[in-house]
Amino acid sequence: MSSQSGFPLDQALLGFLMQGPAHGYALHDRAEGELGRIWYMGMSNVYGTLKQLEEAGHVESTLDDETYPPRKVYTVTPEGRARFRAWVREPVPAMRDMRVEFLAKLYFFHTLELTGVEALLEAQRGVCRQRLDQLARGRRGSPRTEGGTDDPFDRIVDAFRRRRIEASLEWLHMVESDWA
Repeated sequence: MSSQSGFPLDQALLGFLMQGPAHGYALHDRAEGELGRIWYMGMSNVYGTLKQLEEAGHVESTLDDETYPPRKVYTVTPEGRARFRAWVREPVPAMRDMRVEFLAKLYFFHTLELTGVEALLEAQRGVCRQRLDQLARGRRGSPRTEGGTDDPFDRIVDAFRRRRIEASLEWLHMVESDWA
């Protein structure tokens, strides 16, 4: 399944279906209403992703012929549930995915009343600390000399990345405090 703009639509649809069966239009409305602050998806993307999820065995559909026109109603399968549960508990590997994908994970922890958010937060802090260590070693894996690089642009980029990661760490601690 593909993700668009850093957001795994397939996982979001599985997450919504974890709460009960729905048709594509209702899923789109729900995602726009509840996740629209962090991400936008097109209606055609929803239907295309639902088709992929069905082909992969992660959702099943039935035809609701009591509506006009008849609509497909989707239900998450046990395989889809397992896939969603694995995704929601994994930290995001790239810092750029904190703004959209990680927030979506927190949304589903909250909405589905899942346990274990503390483990996700700690795992994400671990990813952040690892990224800070990588920055300290430099892009090529060699230790930085005292004072860093001589290139002013490299220093600016490194400082930006380091401060963004540090801000993410601070924010993760705030989330944990608010969640408790």
